[in-house]
Amino acid sequence: MTLEPLVCYDWQEADLRKICKSIGPEAGALVVSAPGAGKTLIGVEAIKRMKPSTVLIIAPPSTHAGAWGKTLRRQGIDLPIHRLVGTPAKELFGKLMWGQPGVYITSAQWFTRQKWAGVEPDMVIIDEIHMLGKYGNKGQRVMCGYGRTKGLQAKLRIGLSGTPWRNSFDNAWAIARWIEPRAVNPEYWAWRITECVGKYDHFAPQNLLVTGEKEEGKLARSLTCFIAHRQRDKCCKFHPSGFLGHLAEPIRVERDLEMTKEQAQFYKSMEKTYFAFLTTPDDNGKVPVVASLPIVARGMLRFCALALPSLNEDTNRLYFEPDAPSPKIDQLISDLGSLDGKRVLALTHSQQFASLATARVNAAGFKAAEWSGATTKTVRDKLLQDFESGNLDIIIGVISAMGTGTDGLQRSAYNVIFLSVDDDSSNNTQGVSRLDRLGQEHQVVIMDYRMEDTFDVGHLSRQLARQLDLNRTLLEAAR
Repeated sequence: MTLEPLVCYDWQEADLRKICKSIGPEAGALVVSAPGAGKTLIGVEAIKRMKPSTVLIIAPPSTHAGAWGKTLRRQGIDLPIHRLVGTPAKELFGKLMWGQPGVYITSAQWFTRQKWAGVEPDMVIIDEIHMLGKYGNKGQRVMCGYGRTKGLQAKLRIGLSGTPWRNSFDNAWAIARWIEPRAVNPEYWAWRITECVGKYDHFAPQNLLVTGEKEEGKLARSLTCFIAHRQRDKCCKFHPSGFLGHLAEPIRVERDLEMTKEQAQFYKSMEKTYFAFLTTPDDNGKVPVVASLPIVARGMLRFCALALPSLNEDTNRLYFEPDAPSPKIDQLISDLGSLDGKRVLALTHSQQFASLATARVNAAGFKAAEWSGATTKTVRDKLLQDFESGNLDIIIGVISAMGTGTDGLQRSAYNVIFLSVDDDSSNNTQGVSRLDRLGQEHQVVIMDYRMEDTFDVGHLSRQLARQLDLNRTLLEAAR
């Protein structure tokens, strides 16, 4: 079935007029729009209107065939569309290098591994450009260049992101350098000192942990084409209250749960001494699991708050048995029964737990499906159809796999349940935005499942807290 082309909103038309008028070899466009504002459509329409012969799109893999592929075809882009993945990628890269017309789509990971000297597409669009923004990372160096090596060249450059600086403003330098080199100091360290504010941190570069911009908004104003759209804050003449201003902000409900006795004993033991004893399924013996580093301890604590883990002695890894006690899954099944047929999106940071929860919810008589990095494009399309038609009660997704490129769920549900959260808060925001976006007709309800007295509610072990305090004291004394 051929779909009719999407029609741009008035504000999107205004954005496209600005892009087409402003960008060129000296200055590109940075489009900073909250999730759901149609960044992909803006990119595709820019291709359609500016008519480049060769286009490189760098985007998360989950968006290649779906968000980008579908929109390119739907809007009538008549260039051949190629995906630079797998075995054909080398041959296709050669075609791009020699300037053969087409739209070439690849991931940031694949892009980073290639040598781009001599490759200059007519247009480059980087979706989720913050992925390449961290100074010193290989992706940033390939994008911007380093030493005598030039970065990614293009006559027309467009960067797209909902959170371009991600979690730190110092990521802005690389993005601005690629979009419009003349807009920022070419020396990163000098720019960092003159344009950023922060606080002392012994482990941070120059002992400065960047917390923001000295003159808020200066960088955005320095770019020739900077476009921003926010969900519920004034951002342009079209959106005095944001593009979702007509929809009430999501309601957040915190549901505090208690661990099972055995789960709590294991958790408290690990929290207290950094090791705990797990009962092995074969000999009922006790096997020690040791977490000697704070980051490892944190990961293990979060894992153990989901369900009671077991130990695979061959790999020395924790895993969940099919019948592992889990108050979170029990509560999820109970809530599904109380929602009276309303569809639900449940999110977790753990793929193992998503698989366990999906199996248990199905066993309880509901229709559930897992959405993770292992879910293929074909299966994802089928899940969206089943969810919209009511053949699924719940999708249990891994936050990192659902954070970008997933559209359509908002027409079927308005309840989000966080079984656990991701370490990166912007991923959690992206997860909520799968429902809280254009096309949603109800106020979104967010339920947070939190285990009391665990890392779920921000509690670190006393021993870890004391150790970190001691480290800080020693570092301060050494200054």
